[in-house]
Amino acid sequence: MNIALFQQAAESLSPESVGELINFYADDAIFTDPFQTVRGRLAIQQVYTDMFKSLDQPRFRNVRPLGGPLSEHAREVIVGWDFEFALSPHRPRQCIAGCSMLELNAQGLIARHTDFWDASRVFQALPILGGIIRWLRGRIGHSPQA
Repeated sequence: MNIALFQQAAESLSPESVGELINFYADDAIFTDPFQTVRGRLAIQQVYTDMFKSLDQPRFRNVRPLGGPLSEHAREVIVGWDFEFALSPHRPRQCIAGCSMLELNAQGLIARHTDFWDASRVFQALPILGGIIRWLRGRIGHSPQA
C-alpha cells in the first residue's frame, strides 16, 4: 500500500471522493469502529457516505503512519489521525484524536480496518448526554493534584 496516497485520499475526503478512498480496500474488507462493524467495500463506502450526511463538514487531518518507516511488504500499518466535525452547522466543532490499524492482504489492499478513538467525546457534544458524560468523567477521573 502506498501510505502517502492513502494519507492524501483520507485528508481530502469529500462526498465526491469517497470512491477514491474505497479503492484502498479489498472487496471483502472488514471495517470496525466504536459504533459498528461492516463487511465489504460497498458497506464501508456507505459508512463514509453516511458520515457526510450525519455530521457537518467532517474531515481527517494530520493522517500519518505511527511506529516508524514502512516497508513495501508491510502487512499491518497503524495510522494516526485527527477527526474534526460538528454535529450540526450551529454546534461547536469537535476534534477527536484516534488511530486506525490497517491489516493488508497480499495485494496490499486493506483487508481489516479497525478504528480506535474515544467515542465518549462524541457523546459529550450532545446537549443532555454531554452533561452526564462530563459529570461522570469528573467523578471517575483523578485530579492531577498530589
